Amino acid sequence: MNTFTKASLALLTSSVIATSAFAAGSTGETSYEDYRTNVSSVEALSNTLESKGIEFNADVNLQGANTFAKKADAYSDKYQELQTIFNAAHFSN
Repeated sequence: MNTFTKASLALLTSSVIATSAFAAGSTGETSYEDYRTNVSSVEALSNTLESKGIEFNADVNLQGANTFAKKADAYSDKYQELQTIFNAAHFSN
């Protein structure tokens, strides 16, 4: 019985360690996915603003953004800026 308890505890511990390692290892993929999602969001909102004839600047400053997380943040900031422009034009009527 004591051997069974030790084996169960060892299995549980290795599962926890493997799960932690997997979560830590997937950070790069998550940053890349966030980056791609934010780029797509900016492109979609830019197309909407353009189709409505609203003036805007969709240029994203990526200077100093040397990781996907920083690039995602830059695109997120631009999305918020474009969303503010859209809201002002859309809700002003």
